Amino acid sequence: MTSEAAVRPHPARAAISCLIATGPVGDGAWRWGFATTLAVVGPGSVPFGLVLFAVQNHMLTVDYRIAWGALPALATGAAVVLARFRPVEAWLLVMASYAATLHTARLDGWYPWPLTTANLLALLVALYALGRDRRAWVGVVCWSLYLLGAVFAVWTSNRDPVPFVPGSAEYAGPSPADDNLALGSMLGALAFLVGLTVRIWRQGRARVAEEERVAESERQRRRLLEERTRIARELHDVVAHHMSVITVQASTAEYRLAGLGEDAKAEFRSISDQARESLAEMRRLLGVLRREDEAVAREPQPGPEGLRGLAEAVDRAGTPVALEVAQLPGDLPESVALTVFRVVQEALSNVVRHAPGARTAVAVACEGGQVVVTVVNGRPPGGAPDPDPHGSGFGLVGMRERVVLDGGTLETGPTGEGGFRVRAALPVETRPNAEEAP
Repeated sequence: MTSEAAVRPHPARAAISCLIATGPVGDGAWRWGFATTLAVVGPGSVPFGLVLFAVQNHMLTVDYRIAWGALPALATGAAVVLARFRPVEAWLLVMASYAATLHTARLDGWYPWPLTTANLLALLVALYALGRDRRAWVGVVCWSLYLLGAVFAVWTSNRDPVPFVPGSAEYAGPSPADDNLALGSMLGALAFLVGLTVRIWRQGRARVAEEERVAESERQRRRLLEERTRIARELHDVVAHHMSVITVQASTAEYRLAGLGEDAKAEFRSISDQARESLAEMRRLLGVLRREDEAVAREPQPGPEGLRGLAEAVDRAGTPVALEVAQLPGDLPESVALTVFRVVQEALSNVVRHAPGARTAVAVACEGGQVVVTVVNGRPPGGAPDPDPHGSGFGLVGMRERVVLDGGTLETGPTGEGGFRVRAALPVETRPNAEEAP
């Protein structure tokens, strides 16, 4: 119910969006501003169409003596509204009103003929909409057809007298169609070019937005792959340790265990050889994952035993940390131990980066066959600098990758007191692999 109400615009806004060209019909995303003010006289504006209908109706029935002038006047007003959705049809309505004025008007003095003032404005709106919403050749064809109609009106008025009302004073001077031809052609071309410029500008903005979206997506993908590669390099040391133990045990089995037959000794030698080959393959894999400019790390991978020093370093940097590490299983897998350290390390880094000086509580405990890591920070103190609101968010991505790799779950989000909470649960007894993890 709430989502539907959020999507459905307010009835008043929906009604205004139908009357004024502020967006698609029913879209309530409008504001009283400069753009909305301009939309009152733009394509699709019902108020502007009503004004043009009233002006055109008065001119055709009073000044031009057309008894059924309301019909071409209606076409003029409807063309402005229709230009919002169907620019070509709007242009046809303008030309129909233009043709009606050309063939049925009776002048009583000098008036703009056959393109009236209201028809001129409607023509400009239609040509602007053609340039904005249709291909350029469509607008050029429509403008050219209007130009041909205007030339025909000039030729007709120069060959035959301008139709005056019987009994009126003789009109002296050039035909009004000459001024119509020049004014309508120049302003129409200008309106079309303005619409075409708006179209090109919109397309440019859309292309830039799409390129930015693609670039951001590529950056996200590249950083995610880099994080996964870093995790793979660290896990290599863990796996290599286990493979080394297997190699040593298999190599020394025939000397440690008495009474082994030749077949058993050969089997242990085969296991030892395969373990050595596996270690060699892993070293090659590590060479592929490691960058050329990256030094080979020789230090052992950290675990929960390194959390005390990490908390003290952060505390000395000005962010007080309260660390509580409960008794953990003695046979804690090395990959889980590494993940515990990295999650706390990244969470504290985020606190220092985004909430410097905030009091932080770190708790590591074993609950129901899981190692649960919780890092909660409060609001930064008033004198602390403002946190960076444009963080990349890849610290959380790296934490999630590590936790999912160990078959665990990660929960992150703000607290009600204005801080942030990170909770990771890592299974110890039964650890599904990454594909089986939800």
